Amino acid sequence: MNQIPHLGRSRIVKAITDANDSDKGFEQGTAILDAVHFAAIIDAEQAATPAGQAAVLTAVVTAVKCFGSATLVCGDDVALTRRFRLDRTLVEAARLHGAEIAQSIPKDATHVVAIGQADAEEVFVRCWWNGWMSGVLPAFDDEPIGNSDNPLAGIFAGALAVREVFAKALGRRRSIARRATISLWNPWRLNGDQNPPTTLSLPDKLWFVGLGHLGQGFLWSLGFLPVAGCHAVLQDDQLVGKENVATGLLTSSLDFETENHKTRVAARWLEAAGWKTSILERRNFGDLRLTSEDPVIMLMGLDEPAARIAIAKGCHDFVLDAGVGYGAIDFEIAQIRVIPRGVDPETLWSRPAAPKNVDAVLDKPAYREHARKHGNCGTYSLAEASVAVPFVGAAIGALTIAQLLRLAALRPTNQISQVELGTVEAASAGVFNPVPGRGLGGFEFSFA
Repeated sequence: MNQIPHLGRSRIVKAITDANDSDKGFEQGTAILDAVHFAAIIDAEQAATPAGQAAVLTAVVTAVKCFGSATLVCGDDVALTRRFRLDRTLVEAARLHGAEIAQSIPKDATHVVAIGQADAEEVFVRCWWNGWMSGVLPAFDDEPIGNSDNPLAGIFAGALAVREVFAKALGRRRSIARRATISLWNPWRLNGDQNPPTTLSLPDKLWFVGLGHLGQGFLWSLGFLPVAGCHAVLQDDQLVGKENVATGLLTSSLDFETENHKTRVAARWLEAAGWKTSILERRNFGDLRLTSEDPVIMLMGLDEPAARIAIAKGCHDFVLDAGVGYGAIDFEIAQIRVIPRGVDPETLWSRPAAPKNVDAVLDKPAYREHARKHGNCGTYSLAEASVAVPFVGAAIGALTIAQLLRLAALRPTNQISQVELGTVEAASAGVFNPVPGRGLGGFEFSFA
């Protein structure tokens, strides 16, 4: 197993070490994150709702992975609206994801996220949602939470709240003096879609390529939907690496220690949520021929644009592609593409991605220090890797699954849309796709 120093949270810490003006090394970057003592406080009303539970679990799992620890402050325990693995209650689930449980806000808490109504002076930021609308509010904004039946709204709000804490820790936000909200259903319009359907449909067969940072974000959101019996084809050729434990929402240390494939991690999560799975542990080059039994919709979460374009040229009727930046500045800027068969994917990437200048990264203080202390042991691998932070996977996963549901509802989708988590209200989009000419079938449900 790989013994590269600092590898565990390296892709998160790189948001600090790789900044243009940074003089921080990996040890200093890790110390900055460890200094955050994160707490989430939830009221009794929201603790029993799908959105409230999704927000809590998203916040604690991403906080534990980013900062090393998290505390859930709640009163009476409640049953989960969706069960996963061995957990039956909200407290059990939070503990399984690494959170400590407390009856009051710990004295050493540095950042407190409120879910629901909380009068505590310590609150840093509030999660907020109303149906498909989701985001965060400053602590002084006491607008009540609205409809709490949509777990995707809870996931997005929980992820965005941790994002605000992360930005504050990195010195990139001095205070939370603004609201930041978005419609997951219609993110390119500030006021959202006035008529989202009350009954939704999730296609009962889906194909996933890439089961790391973003791919696990898709699956995290799907696991919270009130569906069962769907079938997922899970494709990835990689084993879990030590660095994947911190960036993947579903990945644990045990997965690395037992040399699990990423496909097995994904299958475990979906099967616990009542799905059926098939596993394909080879790369996809866009060369696979589909049978009549295969899913016609693919969700893709890969890094390399050339590979994504090649796969999108394959045989699926629709490809939903999510991609994020790889550096310390653009790691939370995402593009989501909905590519119908017949649309040339080449036209949806404005230019070939510039190759990463690894030599320039190696010249940064963090990497010179690492090479001096540890020789060349893993220094190049650390420099070559992308920045990846788990709250990004969670937030973009929720947005992507919302667009999947929009597609299945026979509503127009955008060929490409872009969102930056630091300014979600400024999301933009391009050309609309035509409405699918036929229903995509699937499992019907409603958020009620």
